[in-house]
Amino acid sequence: MKRKSAIQFIKILMVFLACPKGFSVEAELYAVNHTSTDVGKIEMVQDFLYKQLVSFSGITAIDKRTMKYTGMTTNPNEDVILIHASIKENNTDLLFTIYAEQPFLQKQTSVESTYASYYKILTEARDILQQLFFELGVPMTPNKTNVIPEPNSQQKTTTKTSLSLESLSGTWSGEDNINKIVLLRGGRGFVIFNNGASMNISVQLQGDTVVCTQTGKPNASFFPELPREVALVVALNAKPIKWTLTLVDSKTLTGTKETLRQTQEKPTSSAVEQFTTSVTWTKQ
Repeated sequence: MKRKSAIQFIKILMVFLACPKGFSVEAELYAVNHTSTDVGKIEMVQDFLYKQLVSFSGITAIDKRTMKYTGMTTNPNEDVILIHASIKENNTDLLFTIYAEQPFLQKQTSVESTYASYYKILTEARDILQQLFFELGVPMTPNKTNVIPEPNSQQKTTTKTSLSLESLSGTWSGEDNINKIVLLRGGRGFVIFNNGASMNISVQLQGDTVVCTQTGKPNASFFPELPREVALVVALNAKPIKWTLTLVDSKTLTGTKETLRQTQEKPTSSAVEQFTTSVTWTKQ
């Protein structure tokens, strides 16, 4: 088995060395197939998968997240890779499967894993994608953050970054209407909005999860997505804005944000609703 893996790796290495500088394979990422009612977490997984594809050397990511996978593509490139995933909820577990195929070359592979939460999926998603590319024989430029693991019948455990208030402390960014988020060692922090408003937050660790919650007085400026006249009314009785995040690596927090938005049925009205959206913070 080891001899076979070694021979396969040598073949892939020879293909990589023979490829011209700047060689890249296109990979189309489609919407996750699911039956979950938690659309925010599904979008979080999709967004994270796309972010990882974009970061890979030797891969050109094509965003098809608004489209369901049909097995067909209009891409004329013979080596194009179609990537799609499925999430099945089974009591308290999540069955997560990623598929990758090159239809013109008649090659396909997949990795199936079971997780206890959506956040656990994120900790191994990058390694799974790398394994899929390896099994398809796709050459990728090796670097410190992009190492192709040897194929294995079982998923390897990803080395986790140590999570503590100390390691989280620093300045973060990543949301359109927020200039920066500052997390302090003592379990506190503050959010600076692009409109100049400042929100105090508490920072708590709940297992592997980071929970940041608005503290202090409410402010209409905390809801820049809402029309000002609407925000002035609803902010007074709004629930605290809350982020539920997981540490993907030492400089990336990914998860969901609970806030307000205008009611989708009547987006031009003054009615608002609780809303959960996916977010990614990056440490500066």
